[in-house]
Formats: sequence, structure tokens, C-alpha cells
Amino acid sequence: MTRAALVAALALGVIVAGLAGAADAAKPGGTLRMVFVSDPPTLDPAHASDLTSSAVIRQVFDALLELDDKLVPAPALAERWMVSADHRTYTFHLRRGAKFHNGREVRAADVKYSFERAARGKRPWVFEKLVGAPEFIKGAAAEISGVRVIDDATIELRLERPFAPFLHLVAYDAASIVPREEVDKRGAGFASHPVGTGAFRFVSWRRDDQVVLERFPEHFRGPAHLERVVFRVIPAEATRFNEYVTGQLDVTDIPTGRCRAVQADPKLKADVAIWPTLGTSALRFNVERAPFSDVRVRRAIAHAIDPTIIVDRLLEGCVTPAPGIVPPVLAGWTATARRVPLDRERARSLLAEAGFPSGRGLGPLAYHFNTSDANQRIAELIQAQLKEIGVTLELRRLDWAAHIKLVDDGSAGFFRQGWIADYPDPENFLTVLFHSRNVGAPGNTSRYRNPAVDRLLDEADTMPSGAPRMKRYQEAEQMILDDAVWISLYFYASRGLIKPHVKGLERSAQSTAPEFLAPLRKVWLER
Repeated sequence: MTRAALVAALALGVIVAGLAGAADAAKPGGTLRMVFVSDPPTLDPAHASDLTSSAVIRQVFDALLELDDKLVPAPALAERWMVSADHRTYTFHLRRGAKFHNGREVRAADVKYSFERAARGKRPWVFEKLVGAPEFIKGAAAEISGVRVIDDATIELRLERPFAPFLHLVAYDAASIVPREEVDKRGAGFASHPVGTGAFRFVSWRRDDQVVLERFPEHFRGPAHLERVVFRVIPAEATRFNEYVTGQLDVTDIPTGRCRAVQADPKLKADVAIWPTLGTSALRFNVERAPFSDVRVRRAIAHAIDPTIIVDRLLEGCVTPAPGIVPPVLAGWTATARRVPLDRERARSLLAEAGFPSGRGLGPLAYHFNTSDANQRIAELIQAQLKEIGVTLELRRLDWAAHIKLVDDGSAGFFRQGWIADYPDPENFLTVLFHSRNVGAPGNTSRYRNPAVDRLLDEADTMPSGAPRMKRYQEAEQMILDDAVWISLYFYASRGLIKPHVKGLERSAQSTAPEFLAPLRKVWLER
């Protein structure tokens, strides 16, 4: 796909706030005070898989490319690139003089090292399209042959076959460039003391308290406007809101159940920012664990849950119910899929067929979710709804790092799953989350294996952009929903409060307040 076509395709699906204040009006200095719901699990781009980690990583590291405010790939460490006629070879030319935070200049060899290191990390699917990557990931090859250093300023990437959103992968967190000497020196400690090339460098991290970054004056784009960024960790919604109201935070989320109230509040309504995002909230089953290995049990639970209660009563209509997996804000996507409908009589019938009449013999089912007030209240609503068909739910609340570890290693049978797209393409929802090759931590935490779904996804992944490609994804999406491995609840909308003095904070379909994936180097404070 050409750059012009990408711009046209994505512009319809992305809402971007106006960058308040012209560049020449930006004022240097000041500290931006952001907030997290929980501690980031890691600050190492090779091992991150969550928004909290990404919100920091994207400030500390750069990749060859980045997504601009319309989610179109744009130059970062690579100042330009060329694509071969067969769309299988990409040649990137690095910026001269770009430096790591330790003062060393970036070279093409750093790109090869970073890609090969991350290919054996948390998100191998980012690199598996490269020639030789599958063998390297399995440990059967010493290098990824499709990553070739031409000279210190030129790197060549070769694909096994064309892949329409490949440039989005090159801009993804896992493809961030890291200095080998710092990784070697710090070992596992690199995850808590990262060194990159980003506009901000790491200063400190007090666990469950705050992460502090400071401006990197030698960034290749020039120094950022902000002097510092402080990410505070505040799990309680009410506390985050109170801190914002009293002026201790510059950005936060809107508390659950207060969406309408803040929009009507004369002191806060000007601060409200709500926009659709590339994300879905859902419930998920590990289909390898009984009783969820039985599709009748999964469907019974799906038939018993009414997401409109969550949307209308708890989230006050500030989000929309999700009939499918892929959100309609994705450019070019036609939402045709439908989740298992609400039908509690059918739910009871399926439980009886599975050998659990009125839930007898099923025992209490553990439901795992990560810490937040909203997730707690959603869990309680689901618990009440399942009680109506005789299913007892035992709620298990953990902080994010503990929750994702349990989900990734397969210990959780029934759990909350949210997903914000890493890049704007249905492949990133469907192939990443449901293809059998991604079972476990790479994304398919349901451990779902369906050859028919795999075949559709494999075909779509290699096709050029267009209606035939989208049709295959739509067919696969419906199969997944019919198998009830994923119960869609609602499509994300970011609901944030942003102080009027914060200028230049981009709001794209990838960001969900309070965690922003936008480049904070563009932000400045008007005091």
C-alpha cells in the first residue's frame, strides 16, 4: 500500500485532537504529571505487552519508524526507506548522529541486534514475517537471515511474502532499538533501568509509586519542550480524580459512573475529552482447561451475559456495546460479526446438556481480572448475571503484572481480556489473538486452535488491502465468536480529563486515558 493510500484509509477511522498552540508558541520547561492505574510490568520493549509499559517505552525508545497523529508510518530513527516492486524487501536509511542516552551513536548493527533480541521476547509475531525469523525464534538458526546490515547507516529487511501492514510492525514498541552494551551490562535489570534513544531518558522508578523521566537534550529531533514527565501509580479511581481536581495531576481518566456528571460540571466540562479507540473489552476462556474446554459451557456463559447493563448503567453510555471483536473505528472495516446473544433459557439448556443442570456439579468458577474500580464493578455485574443461570463466580482480583502472568502462563481459566491494537489492521486483532501459532503469551491466551480459522487468517494476512482480504477476516471473526472463546462486552472509548494548560497532547485511536501512547516530546505547558 502506498503512503498516500494509507493516509486516505486511516483518516476516516482516527480522531485526533487539535494540537493546541502553534509550534512557535510552545514554551519550554515544566513537569507533566500523568497517572497509571498500576505499575508497568516492564520497561523493556522486548518484553512489554501492555499499555502501561508502552506509555513509558514510547518516550524512552525510538524505532525505525513511528506512527504520526493519523496513525500513518513516518520517519523516526530511519529518515527514509524504499520498498521493492514485489513488496518483500524494505531498505531503511538511518539518521546520521542519532544517539543513545549513553552518548553512543546508533548504527545498523543495533537494529539487527534489537530485532533478534526482541524476536525471542514477548511479541515474536512482530518479526515472524522476516525471512529466517521462524527458525531463529525456535532456536534452529543463529540469526534472522532476513535482517541484513548493508553498512553502518543502512539496514535491509526481507519478508517471506508481502504483508500489507509491515511498516506498522516496524513502528511497534517491540521493534524499538536498544544498545547491546547496556543490555549486557544490566542483564535483567535493563527492564527497570532502560536506555534508549527517545526524547526522554529514564531517571527513576519507585515501585507502585511513580516513574520519572527527564528531557534528553541530544535527541535527534532536538530537546523536548517538557523538562520532566512523572507517571504516578494510583490504583483507586476516586483518588486519581481527587488528585486531578486539586491540581496534583495534569491528566487522568473519568471515574466509572461519573461520565455524565463531569460533562455537566461547570468547572470540569471544558477538560473532558472522549474519543473512540482501537480497542475492545471482553471476557475470555482458556479452552484447554475444564470446564471451558466444553464449548457448551462457554456458550452458556456467553448467553447469560448482557453487556448493555455494563454500558448503560455502569459506563453511562460513554462507550458502545461490542457485537464483535474488531472495533468499527478501524478504517475500512465493516462490522458484520455478532456475539452469542443474550438468551438465559438457552444458557440453562446448554448447561444441562454439558452435565451441569442449573449449574450443579460445576462448582465455583474463578474469574480473574486486573485491579481497577471499573473492572471490580464489571466483575460483580457478571457474577450477578451468571447467578441467574445457577453459575457461581468467585472473583479473583490481582494487580496488572500478576494478572497478565497468570493469563499468559495458562493458569487462568476464565478472565478479563482487553485489547488495544498495536497497529490499525484487523490482523492485529484476529491473527495475533486467535491464530494457533500465537498460543500463550504471544497473544492467543485462550489457547484456541481451529484449522479453519487459521486458514482464513493465513490467506488474509498475505493479501493486498481490499475487500477480499477484509471478507476473510470477517468470516474468521464470526467463527471465533460462535465458538465462544471470546465474549465481547464493549468497544473502548477513551474518557479523559486534560487540564487546559496541557498543549499538544495527541488523542489518537490508539490511546486510552489515562495511558497515552502519543509522543510527549510534542507536549508543552501553558502557565
